[in-house]
Amino acid sequence: MADWNTLFYDQKNIELAPEPEAAKFIELLAKEFPNQQEQRVWDLGCGGGRHSVVMGKMGCEVFISDNSSKAIELTTKKLEENHIDYVEALTSMENYPWSKKEFLHGVFSWAVLQHNTLDKIIEAIDCIYDSLITDGYFLGTIKSTKADLYGKGEEIEKDTFVLEVGIEEGVPHHYFDEDGIKQLFPDDKWEMIILAEQVVNYIEKAEEFWSFNPFRYTTWCVLVKKR
Repeated sequence: MADWNTLFYDQKNIELAPEPEAAKFIELLAKEFPNQQEQRVWDLGCGGGRHSVVMGKMGCEVFISDNSSKAIELTTKKLEENHIDYVEALTSMENYPWSKKEFLHGVFSWAVLQHNTLDKIIEAIDCIYDSLITDGYFLGTIKSTKADLYGKGEEIEKDTFVLEVGIEEGVPHHYFDEDGIKQLFPDDKWEMIILAEQVVNYIEKAEEFWSFNPFRYTTWCVLVKKR
């Protein structure tokens, strides 16, 4: 059974190149908060640190969290090598990690939130909400029920499956349909700026293609503003 700490000890499991959406998100925050010298941004589920470094290089005050001590070690090493100040927290996504609330301008979480059961994902969204100032932004991705692996593995609750093969064997994956993703971000708390479903239809694929796949997977892309 895989766990994130074990996975991050193997270099092949660590994504190296940052997603371009990270830089675009920081550009948005700079535009939305022009009088703020440094935007305070939380990289939730920082992994190997590929997005944290981008945030720091673009002038942000960086906050990082992950439930893997190895991930925190990798990320802090990269930040220190780039002379970037940071605040760290070793914790799971559903636990609020900071000493104060309503102080962040943005929260970024790429392909992280789906790795839990629904109740804990909801708790994680509550943590994100509590951390943001009014008009602060969250950008994240989360699995769609149209994803290639939906329905694979053991279903431990509705739309949550534990994979039985691959590098994420034993890790829960929750998948959302359109109604489900909208329920995560209710209108009384969030303004939906962009909700996009990126659907990748694999016409042909080799056995265990996920072990070397260079392409994207089907996912929800969410950009919301705190009311």
